[in-house]
Amino acid sequence: MRRNAATALLIGAVTFIAGFATHLLYQRWNQPLTGSPESAALVQSAPSPNSETPHEYRVSYVPLPLTAAAKEQNLDLPVIVARDVEKLRDLTGREARVRGRIFRVGHSAKSNTYFLNFGPSREALTAVIFASAVELFEKNKLAPRNFENKEVELTGQIKDHPQYGLEIVLESPKQIKILN
Repeated sequence: MRRNAATALLIGAVTFIAGFATHLLYQRWNQPLTGSPESAALVQSAPSPNSETPHEYRVSYVPLPLTAAAKEQNLDLPVIVARDVEKLRDLTGREARVRGRIFRVGHSAKSNTYFLNFGPSREALTAVIFASAVELFEKNKLAPRNFENKEVELTGQIKDHPQYGLEIVLESPKQIKILN
């Protein structure tokens, strides 16, 4: 009996030491990214399902560069008026250029997400800037709060979210152009 307890204790100690060594090696080999803003590691907070305290998760965001063909393709995209909900709904899942005046800019402090609403109702198009891209907008001197009451042109994929309606996710400042 004493021999079994000693064996179990030895196996438990070896397992603990192996796990601790693995953790140390993981931390050493996964240093935070430094350098250009495109390669900077961002930290996102998400609430735990069982508590109110947020947990931090490391998220890396590196936008893909547009190729010359993709830039040309953006010029060939149809231009849709933001208030024309039916045409936007017909283009769901495809790239489009959308023009319109931003009615209101909403901000979720909890997730640091900005919502650029093109109308007062949920039927209107919404451009979404998630926290992973907010830093890129601010570094390019395009603070999302300053888009309110501006005439803009967006380029991106139109999505019809079942809960939130029509939206375009803006991942880069190159996807939005202020017209006035």
